[in-house]
Amino acid sequence: MKHETAPASHLRAVGGKATALRFFTICARNFLPSARLLCESLRQAHPDADFTVYLCDRDMGYDPVPLGMRIEPLEALGIPALERMIRSYNITELCTAIKPYCFLREFAQAQGDDPTPHVIYLDPDIEVFSPLTEVAEALDAGALAVLTPHVLHPAERAEFEDDHFLRFGAYNLGFIALRNTPEVAEVMRWWGRRLVDQCIIDLPRGIFVDQKWMDLLPAFLDDVHVLRHPGYNIAYWNLHERRIHGPEGALQCNGQPLRFVHYSGIILEDTDQLSRHSRVFHVSNSFGYGPLVQRYRARLTAPGNRRLRNLPYAFFWNGARGKNAHSPGAEADTAWSRPETFLLARQAFTMEQYLGFLSAEASEIENRRATEAALVPRGEEGRNGFHFSAYCAVCGGRHSMVTSFLYSGETYPDGTPVPNWREHVACASCGLPNRVRASMHLFLQEFEPRSDSRIYITEQKTRLFGWLSGRFPNLTGSEYFGNRVPKGGLFEGVRNENFEDLSFQSESFEFLLSFDVLEHVPHPERAFAEAFRVLEPGGRLMFSVPAHLDRHPSTIRAELAPDGRIVHNLPAEYHGNPVDPEGGALCFRYFGWDLMDMLREAGFPRPFLFHYWSREFGYFGPGQALFVAEKPR
Repeated sequence: MKHETAPASHLRAVGGKATALRFFTICARNFLPSARLLCESLRQAHPDADFTVYLCDRDMGYDPVPLGMRIEPLEALGIPALERMIRSYNITELCTAIKPYCFLREFAQAQGDDPTPHVIYLDPDIEVFSPLTEVAEALDAGALAVLTPHVLHPAERAEFEDDHFLRFGAYNLGFIALRNTPEVAEVMRWWGRRLVDQCIIDLPRGIFVDQKWMDLLPAFLDDVHVLRHPGYNIAYWNLHERRIHGPEGALQCNGQPLRFVHYSGIILEDTDQLSRHSRVFHVSNSFGYGPLVQRYRARLTAPGNRRLRNLPYAFFWNGARGKNAHSPGAEADTAWSRPETFLLARQAFTMEQYLGFLSAEASEIENRRATEAALVPRGEEGRNGFHFSAYCAVCGGRHSMVTSFLYSGETYPDGTPVPNWREHVACASCGLPNRVRASMHLFLQEFEPRSDSRIYITEQKTRLFGWLSGRFPNLTGSEYFGNRVPKGGLFEGVRNENFEDLSFQSESFEFLLSFDVLEHVPHPERAFAEAFRVLEPGGRLMFSVPAHLDRHPSTIRAELAPDGRIVHNLPAEYHGNPVDPEGGALCFRYFGWDLMDMLREAGFPRPFLFHYWSREFGYFGPGQALFVAEKPR
């Protein structure tokens, strides 16, 4: 049986020793099927070339292994203004704004292998048909950059006339090839600085995302090669001057080898129209382009790609301005109307990845600690607590955050206590502390639960339960009363549940929420197994726990012996307990990264954690983390 994404037979591989080339593309999660088709076509044309996908989205919701591509997260680029860019840009603007940073990273990545490789960017909706020989030859001959113009001849009577390209740019930035030199790197840094705020669609001002800026490239670099080969970058805007012909495996355009086709604006649901941007060209009158679109569309819409194409965009499709002239559609994210509430949370799947983030962001983390310290009053002022203003994503507005020094475990160099930021920064309006507000923030932002979602939370006598119950009528909560009542029974109107042995039927819930409870469970591996059982396929477990994120083994403070005795390995530590305010709840452990091993053993294949910090929302302190595990569908 032929694999649904197998490379097409029309590709022909490059012969002889290939030039050192590094390719990359940029896309959101729903464009990963396109990126995979691009990757497969590239590997046929350039078998030895390096290829990377930079994901302008959240690194979650898919299994990267079957895709067979190197996928780098957005955070790997180290963009200082990334959070601001995410909040302001729409999907088209953000995906193009990060391009210079990708080039700089590709230049840096190549230093160990070849100090001067050629780096080529291609849009994900491109298919390569034969080796990009002319590009490699131009760069080998000394060109610092290679660009492809939108059109090769005056377009006075075409659907897209000359003045169109005066507004959108002379060169199409679905392709650009650069040589790794100090001069080019300096221009990339300039381009990156401009795109922090000016990668916008504002045609009256003469700006079209990253593309229009490259009209200046020939002025900034001596050797810019404008590639006027008709076999490059064939798309809806130049079909009036291109003719594709020839047999499979040797396709040509205007008598020259066909190098790559750009399926910009492809309409997957339409069988005749080729692009949402063109009303003139259709399958029947596109001079050989239409059959390629049909073949590409069939592969892109194969059943194995449907789930990926339906993954929602994690950021803002229409951006802060509420519009996206280049990529309009009903895919709009409900969060568009309130992008000011977006929390940029990093993801980490392994301890190495987490520690790598901390190392790469060392200067930023130092600035965070300085920001926190500046809020803390010195001397006797504020010794009993202090306030600062922040946005509460639970209440939906700015409020005073009440902060105390209760359970402060360290001091600043001048002797001032460091607040326990995780537990004791509470919103004066809703009363919820830092970690709880952040957990709800990410729950609503990342998973968008419906009002009728079936949710179980391992608490009931709390403010959080009261807040959730007013918004989700199918919410179920519980506390643990031991043997005072049977499991699933009520004690003074509150449900009794043992997380290690839940009373619910299998596949009862879409979401299971638990916040700082699992450290009080003697056998958390049993609790994870129960969570897996009661979640429906595709259901998610989200929880917080005290954790040491710089080590793998958990710190076992206490254990439950087979005879029921409590064995203390460290001095007993008790946390607040709404069921027993005076006695509290014994802490059995502080978790390490072996927590992920427990989740995988319970059946969750790819658990991860969010780690976050935000001055705007008052989410302070080191090591803020929220764990997530999804049951396979």
